[in-house]
Amino acid sequence: MRSKNYTILLTEIITIILMVFNVLPVEASLFLTGLLIFYFIFSPIEDSLWVFIASIPLFVALPITENFDSMANWRILLAIMFLVLVFRSGPSITSIKNFYNKWKLRENLKHFPMEYLAAVFLLIGFLSLFAANDVWVGVKKLLFLINIFLIFIIIRNLASKNREVIKKIISAVGIALSLSLAIGYIQIISVFFAPLYTFWQYWAKNIIPIFYGQGLSNLLSYSNTWFSYYDGQPPTLRMFSVFPDSHSFALFSIIGLLFLLTAVILRQKGNKKLLIFRYLNLILLLLSLLFSGSRGIWASALALLILLLIFISFPRIIKILFPNFFIRSKFSQIRDAKVFQLVFGSLIIFFLLFPISSWILFQSQKAQLKDFTLDEGTLLIFKRAKSITDLSEVSAKTRLQIWERSLVSMGLHPFLGVGIGNYPVVLDEDVKAAKRGASAHNLYLDVASEMGIFALLILLFIFSEIFKTAWRVFQREKESLIKYWAGFFALVLIWILSYSLFDIVLLNDKVLLFFIISLGILYAAAANLNQSTDL
Repeated sequence: MRSKNYTILLTEIITIILMVFNVLPVEASLFLTGLLIFYFIFSPIEDSLWVFIASIPLFVALPITENFDSMANWRILLAIMFLVLVFRSGPSITSIKNFYNKWKLRENLKHFPMEYLAAVFLLIGFLSLFAANDVWVGVKKLLFLINIFLIFIIIRNLASKNREVIKKIISAVGIALSLSLAIGYIQIISVFFAPLYTFWQYWAKNIIPIFYGQGLSNLLSYSNTWFSYYDGQPPTLRMFSVFPDSHSFALFSIIGLLFLLTAVILRQKGNKKLLIFRYLNLILLLLSLLFSGSRGIWASALALLILLLIFISFPRIIKILFPNFFIRSKFSQIRDAKVFQLVFGSLIIFFLLFPISSWILFQSQKAQLKDFTLDEGTLLIFKRAKSITDLSEVSAKTRLQIWERSLVSMGLHPFLGVGIGNYPVVLDEDVKAAKRGASAHNLYLDVASEMGIFALLILLFIFSEIFKTAWRVFQREKESLIKYWAGFFALVLIWILSYSLFDIVLLNDKVLLFFIISLGILYAAAANLNQSTDL
């Protein structure tokens, strides 16, 4: 990898650290963004893409004015990178003519399904603006989705022509994931030496403004989800890294898990130190999911584990129910694949780590209150996990009420919903409440409430298309790297979609970037398969 890429990344890290400690003002983010724009314009597009992906945890808010300081710089950087790609490649008159040719259109539907499905989804979102109370909020959400989809187009364009780009992308994802986990563990370690309130206020007032602006900083300084609470015990910190909440961090880590599992399965023969290092990283990532305190993540992990148990234990029943999943491959070979074994083993390790994480969190409580009794605190994670089934618990009770309101709203506004970005209307709240986290706490109900039933059907079709494509690439791909990666993606996607029943953090910008990057890799690999089939 080019040394200048690491130099740019190191410059980002140093600049942000200096801003955190008030050595540099938050306006330094404008200089940093200008430097990145200059680099993106004059560097090879593959280098710009590597820096962009590796920098995902480091993207900062731009303090353009006092009242407009929350726009993330990735939005400008991604637009610049896309324009550079367009200008260097040049528009193709032939491709424009082919677009209007009905026969070419049918062929394009086969080779570019995600682009067309995304266009239909965005079109429904645009139509839903006619039902919106606040059109401008809906327009901003549409622009956000369009903006973020550009990374898919860039990756698909580059990686379908040159497979080496995929290896560079995976390398950059590894850097981004490492940075996110490192910051998360710095948080956990810091509460052993500083009071929780001191940590809370410092993070909210000195670090959040750099990444998300002063508005969110003010909100999180008095209301957040950074702590877990237990009767008669001090609170414990929930790992959230550079994210505004622990749920976004946890889902970001799950998406990163498929890349880490790929690195583990492709271990170099004879290099035991590298293998131990990768397994250590895997354990740290799984522990971070426990430290996040996200019960939805734990419940969806259990759902995936049960599904894999059924898959392994009753192969014939699964084959009868889902015959199309087993394309050009003997079922026994699929069942015994290393991909399934490693995911299954990772989930087992995940649940075995519960007592370790509980002990570590209890030690952090002892650091906060020296006279605390050991008997009451040793099973903290277990106590939180047990509360999942407690429907009288405040969080669960509130979710059930919100889901009920969402279903009622879907019945009242079945076709265009209440307008994209206008979900707070469902709860009879001001649309601005979306900034304070007002949502359906269910991705599918959120989309259906905002954009209508047809948007939900398109979304489900999109996820179905993604899963089938990942499965097809897993079965037909010959190159080990892409084959295993696609297999992990198919299984991790189940975890992601299951968790989306409890939250909408897939729409967090950093999380969605990570997810769309994965889609770009997947459909670039699928394009290569289509080309070889056509030949």
